[in-house]
Amino acid sequence: MDCMHKKEPCMISAGSPRRLAWSIRSAADGSGLNSSPTTSSSGGTRLIRAIEALVAKLDARIKVLRKNLPMKLLFFLVGFYCATAFATVIGQTGDWDIISAGLAVAVVEGIGALMYRSSIPLINEVRSVITMFNYWKTGLTLGLFLDSFKY
Repeated sequence: MDCMHKKEPCMISAGSPRRLAWSIRSAADGSGLNSSPTTSSSGGTRLIRAIEALVAKLDARIKVLRKNLPMKLLFFLVGFYCATAFATVIGQTGDWDIISAGLAVAVVEGIGALMYRSSIPLINEVRSVITMFNYWKTGLTLGLFLDSFKY
């Protein structure tokens, strides 16, 4: 009865304790209950494999987003500054409101059309420049939105 105070599973046989190897099998993974336990290269349950796949996808996405991050932030902040300057200058003279709003919409829509159209070979050559102007457009749009709440 020396085995009763141990934390590992054991079996008493002829007065001497010996350890047993416990294996848990499941029919949920399709291998059945009678198959021998094997260690697969991916390891773990389906939940663990799904979490590992999600982490791998997030890691790859973060690496893509971190590429050229200072330039992206610079274009975003320049767009934000342009929105503030645009709203301030246009606010001084009330007679250019319609023309300036039309120009702003045309620029934003033009950059969006270039960014999300991929069939023209010329656009594929300057894709990084268009992407940077897309960050500028995002800063401009956010800046104009936030500027609309000023008194």
